Amino acid sequence: MLHTNALALALEAETSVPLGLVRAVDDAERLLLSAHAHATMLAELGDIELPPAARADATQIRAIASLYLASTLEMAGLIQAADDFTRLMRTGALDGEIGDAAPAVERFWQSRDERPNEAERLSLFGRLFGAPTGPEDASARANGEFEELLLNLCDAIMKAADGGSQGRARQAVIQVAENVSGAASGMVLMLARQILDTLSQAIAILNNGQVRTLLHARTLWDAVGAIDRKFRRTPRPTLTLLRRGRAGMAVLAWLAEHVDTIETAGGALVQPNDPVVDSAVDWVDETLSIVRGQNGAAPPSASWRDLGN
Repeated sequence: MLHTNALALALEAETSVPLGLVRAVDDAERLLLSAHAHATMLAELGDIELPPAARADATQIRAIASLYLASTLEMAGLIQAADDFTRLMRTGALDGEIGDAAPAVERFWQSRDERPNEAERLSLFGRLFGAPTGPEDASARANGEFEELLLNLCDAIMKAADGGSQGRARQAVIQVAENVSGAASGMVLMLARQILDTLSQAIAILNNGQVRTLLHARTLWDAVGAIDRKFRRTPRPTLTLLRRGRAGMAVLAWLAEHVDTIETAGGALVQPNDPVVDSAVDWVDETLSIVRGQNGAAPPSASWRDLGN
């Protein structure tokens, strides 16, 4: 079960968690709850005849959307930082009092073998999204097509909102839906629950005031950075990764809402004022920012929306 109550209490007690992170994790948890409810309903209905588009399962895609956010937060180092902090405290490499965070740290340590470890999480994200990749999975290859298909979908959404082809947007929806559904397994719902649970615990630990004081960190992301520096890791574009994860999750959640009727519904799929348009723009902008950062270029001041594409 997701530790939503523990996370909510931690967030009420502290003000150092960026609101974007709070909202993103809340959105992911709502998506997962919706996916579980839908899966339960379908199980109660038994075997039913589904349309061709149901090759891509909306329930599964909602869980995959929550995992997309988790994959970007993995790159931002949230769970890794909590794991490292726990080990540093237990080995005495980090000396100090953490007060009321001690029980949460102990639970996190004791449950380490009951949740997907870093290698397993990276392998899952590689199978679903192509990156970040972990150890090679003998049962499935990395989904190298996903990023290009999601970019094409975001571009199609933006153009459709600006008067472009609605048909192209529909086709892009089908392509992404079939791609991620083909890469997923029946374990997606369970793994999404476990990983979001782990994220909630990691946030509660790293956001604890005494933990941040020990790390000389003002915010949760400062705490992640402080732990990364202890391990001499390269600084991460944490806020860019968070924004990209939120935007990608929103696009995939929108896709899940439409996938069951994408081949039969009439009318415009994308309207200019649809929230998904902003999410598509944000995903492309943050992706460009990451690519430029990897290439050593300064981030642009203009948005993709302003480039006239």
